[in-house]
Amino acid sequence: MPHAENDPFVDPAKRIPRKLVLCFDGTGNQFMGNTSDTNIVKLYDKLDRKDPNQYHYYQTGIGTYDIDGGSINKTFLGGIRSKISRTIDTGFATTFDAHVIAGYRFIMRYYKEGDKIYIFGFSRGAFTARFLARMIFRVGLLSEGNEEQIPFAYDLYQQYEKGKATGDKVAAEEFRNKLYAFKMTFCRCDQINPALGDAPENLGVKVHFLGMFDCVSSVAVLDSMVGSVPKAVSVVGTAHHVRHAVAVDEHRVKFRAALLQQDDKKTTASGEDIKEVWFPGNHGDVGGGWPAPKPDDVEAKRTWWQTIRGIFVTDTDSQAAKQPAEDYYQMSDIPLAWMIRELELLGEKDAASAIRWSPRKEGFKRHFYERKVQAYNSPMHSTLKISGGSSLFKVMLWNFMECLPIRRWELEFQKDANPRQYEWALLARPNLRGTRDIPTGAYLHDSLLRRLQNHASTYRPKNNQGDKSPPSLLFKEFDEGHFTCVSKDNGEDQHEDSRGVHSIYKLK
Repeated sequence: MPHAENDPFVDPAKRIPRKLVLCFDGTGNQFMGNTSDTNIVKLYDKLDRKDPNQYHYYQTGIGTYDIDGGSINKTFLGGIRSKISRTIDTGFATTFDAHVIAGYRFIMRYYKEGDKIYIFGFSRGAFTARFLARMIFRVGLLSEGNEEQIPFAYDLYQQYEKGKATGDKVAAEEFRNKLYAFKMTFCRCDQINPALGDAPENLGVKVHFLGMFDCVSSVAVLDSMVGSVPKAVSVVGTAHHVRHAVAVDEHRVKFRAALLQQDDKKTTASGEDIKEVWFPGNHGDVGGGWPAPKPDDVEAKRTWWQTIRGIFVTDTDSQAAKQPAEDYYQMSDIPLAWMIRELELLGEKDAASAIRWSPRKEGFKRHFYERKVQAYNSPMHSTLKISGGSSLFKVMLWNFMECLPIRRWELEFQKDANPRQYEWALLARPNLRGTRDIPTGAYLHDSLLRRLQNHASTYRPKNNQGDKSPPSLLFKEFDEGHFTCVSKDNGEDQHEDSRGVHSIYKLK
């Protein structure tokens, strides 16, 4: 006899809602079993996988496996073909659609009305997560068993992203009608917000929480799909709750942040809760993937051999962690702690929908708050500098790409606008190690301000707001008026100072 909580015929109002948790790792990233694991693996490790009402899915990054690889034990030629395929995939994300569809299929198989969907991602995995969340909301979640229809649902969403719903008036209306008809015919029609009733835009399935670590949109197949580099899409309609941790100090042109085009009025009207917060460090310093410094080497001076080796070899941690609690904390642990804290705060408001954690989460939090200074002062990486963490070959490759006229979206100052305004513009000029543009009103994490204060002589980020104005983050005094505190949060650390570990500040 089936358990009542899993019986599809039980009244959804009486059934305990399940949590479907999906985790998408970054390009080339997979489980390592040491401090080189990304925040996606570390987050997955802290979930309570014994909870019968919480289902889990982890997907290694683009380029880590051959989608059409077949047997693991390949012939010599088969191994070469698979290696070439994975290398191309790493560079251009040619299997992006397969990664999205795999996550969509998992949700389609296990979702029941009333369940809560949590999706997390890092780098291109974050873009996969965001794409999947928007696809579910716009096209719909197919009824269980209709898996042959998944490619058609994906194709419809591609057309939506291509602009068919906003182009020629007659054609756009025809496409919107087709999209709505597909959703009503094949997909589930739950009420997203009971207060809004059966309005067409309120029927379907919507992701409960979307958490991203430094989302980037370097996906070649999508570039060709829309005929140009895709512009940052509106965040409205992505998820009920969105959290995005963004790196201040990433300079590579192929890692431009896929920022959320936030419209406060639309966001408020839709009832969505959105936070996009900036952290110090490069791409991996926010999403993880770099090895933590060894405790014995933190204060020690680098030997000449370590310096030479660092030029030619990418930093890795070859040893699996026997006692993770003894590992040294690094910069990427700060965004991870922030993301966990945001999930906890949401869980306090709605206990039935809260993620269930394993005891390892509390262990991580306890040790993090005890040794957070390690993370604050941890070395920052740079893939564009020798001895910055990457091998000499990769440093040369990334610097070469900085000289190419690669198209991307940047913030451009509108000279004729009054008051001061910025708009996204499609550029095709060499990046030359250019900084990421930080929009007016951006939210800054407390760890960023601490590094600006405590390392003022060495940490001087030149990020501005897309024009030739002075850097936005360089100021003489902490309270000079460049930002305002919008939320204070000690993260349950009673010994923290009044500023709080996870306090957020708004850039003026």
